[in-house]
Amino acid sequence: MGTRFKDILDSTYGIRFIFSKLNLSSALSATLIKESKIMTEREDIIKAYRELKEFSDFVNLNQNNSLTEKIKIELCEIRDIRSTLKRVSEGSTPDDIELFEIKSLSMINQKVKIFMESTDIKCIKLPDLEGVTNLLDPEGSRITSFYIYDAYSDDLRMVRKELSSKKLEPEEAIYKMSLIEDRIRGYISAKLRERISDIYESLIGLARIDTLIAKAGQLKELNLIMPSQSINTTTYSGMFNPEVKELLKSDGKEYQLIDIEFSVSEPLLITGSNMGGKSLTLKTLALCQYLFQFGFGIPAREASIVAVDKVFLSVGDEQDYRKGLSSFAAEIKRIDNMLSAANSGKIILSLTDEPAGTTNPKEGTALAAALLKVLLKKRALSVITTHYNIEKIECKRLKVIGFENGAMNYKLSLTVDNCAPEEAIRIADEMGANSEWINAARAELEVNND
Repeated sequence: MGTRFKDILDSTYGIRFIFSKLNLSSALSATLIKESKIMTEREDIIKAYRELKEFSDFVNLNQNNSLTEKIKIELCEIRDIRSTLKRVSEGSTPDDIELFEIKSLSMINQKVKIFMESTDIKCIKLPDLEGVTNLLDPEGSRITSFYIYDAYSDDLRMVRKELSSKKLEPEEAIYKMSLIEDRIRGYISAKLRERISDIYESLIGLARIDTLIAKAGQLKELNLIMPSQSINTTTYSGMFNPEVKELLKSDGKEYQLIDIEFSVSEPLLITGSNMGGKSLTLKTLALCQYLFQFGFGIPAREASIVAVDKVFLSVGDEQDYRKGLSSFAAEIKRIDNMLSAANSGKIILSLTDEPAGTTNPKEGTALAAALLKVLLKKRALSVITTHYNIEKIECKRLKVIGFENGAMNYKLSLTVDNCAPEEAIRIADEMGANSEWINAARAELEVNND
């Protein structure tokens, strides 16, 4: 079963932030996004971004007039009536509240349909529900309320008239009315059942319009782009994490954009200091991959992305206390699950931060180097960060530039150096750490090097 959006919503890499920034008009749209499955087929992703492009062009064209807002106002009234439609399709008779909700939907559909037909959007065509509206509004008032109108039955009109003129006893009149009204509801239900697929199509179509307008608006709000799709190599130019960027901006700081490229069966190894932003880079790569495969805008200047079957992210101290696993054991389990998926023939994105970084350096280096060797043989896009010296393995290597002129430079540069940078003491010193401690550490390092 594919990953659903709700499965990653509260991940550590910023999906919740992106979701919270969607200016959706209806709760149904939010629910459908959460229930949606990740796209892994190339054609599905192409279609999703073709639709987003149509809506982006529409939103940009109409940003100075009221058409988009008119549509959004109508979409605010959409309710999730899927369960009602299911019951009707199975033969149940809806009550007056449920009939009101169906009537409301049909009226919204007709208004939005007219608006949409005045645009260049071709990817969503709403069904014509004028007949449904007429069925539920026989008097043509076009008011979003419902009851069993006199217009449905001369017999009903007569009984109600006799009740108001007191020609019938109340109990007798109410009994007669209930029989007639139940018969009318049965008739309405049968007619609705004939159009149930169109009504359901309308409900989902309106939610899709809401979602695509929100995604299109988010492109501009968060400075996102629509990516191209690649077969073997994923490339980002000017990649950023929107949530972290916003936090830095609120502190008067600027986010340093990242350029990064990696390919199938060619692991990318990133080295750099512990303050070099390597973990954030991996989290942002995971964020971008999921945004791509759920049809959102991508936080970058340019992006070309390979679709994968599964994303594996192993970052930080993720001890699983419920299973009694230490951070090292939990990490080993995650990596083992990733390799099992790779062995199954699936194309995966593997993002591993400091593999075996919590064990002794000798064995940790061996485990990290071995992981690189294994991934060279897999149909995997792999990015690994490490502070270990990993030599004699043919892989692409990037290095965090690190401290420059008293400030941290988080950008990545190509390197052929197999040795991890030794910057910890220098960074600690430039941060103003206790001088006695720093001097003792330098002396200890000199002794060990000798």
